[in-house]
Amino acid sequence: MGAPPHPSDGAAIRLTGRGAFTTIAALVLLTVLLGAVVLPAMSRGGFVELLGVAAICLAVLLGERWLRSR
Repeated sequence: MGAPPHPSDGAAIRLTGRGAFTTIAALVLLTVLLGAVVLPAMSRGGFVELLGVAAICLAVLLGERWLRSR
C-alpha cells in the first residue's frame, strides 16, 4: 500500500550527498584507527592495550546512547 519498493525489485539505490559523506568519513576514520591504534598495538604485542581501547570506545558509545535516551 504505502511501502517503498524493495531494492531487489529492480529499483536503483540512490546515494545522497549525506550518505556519500558518511561512507567516506567512515572509511577515513577506519583507516586512521587501524594505522594509529590497532597496528602499533599488535606489533608491540599489546593485545590487552587493544582491548582497553575497544572498551573505552564501547563505553563512549553506550554513554552517548544513554544520554540520548534521557
